[in-house]
Amino acid sequence: MLLTLQVLTITVVAIAMALALAHALELPGKLRLGKEQYFAVQPIYYPGFTIGGAAEPASLVLSAVLLFLTPPLTLAFWLIAAAFIGLLAMQAIY
Repeated sequence: MLLTLQVLTITVVAIAMALALAHALELPGKLRLGKEQYFAVQPIYYPGFTIGGAAEPASLVLSAVLLFLTPPLTLAFWLIAAAFIGLLAMQAIY
């Protein structure tokens, strides 16, 4: 069961990180748009990000559960803890 949780967590975190990367990569193009153009194209992006948007809170929950189920003070525990802190930082930034 732990292996299944690990694979699911990695998959959901990858989706959340892909969405964050997409936001960062689209920013230079959006900065070149005028106000009216920006508001005209914004609805194009919205549906895709809302579908995958559940991955961000799910990645935090799954990482926390995985951290709780991992034996403490092992290398895996500390790596998962670092990943969890990184996910929290991603949420704080975006």
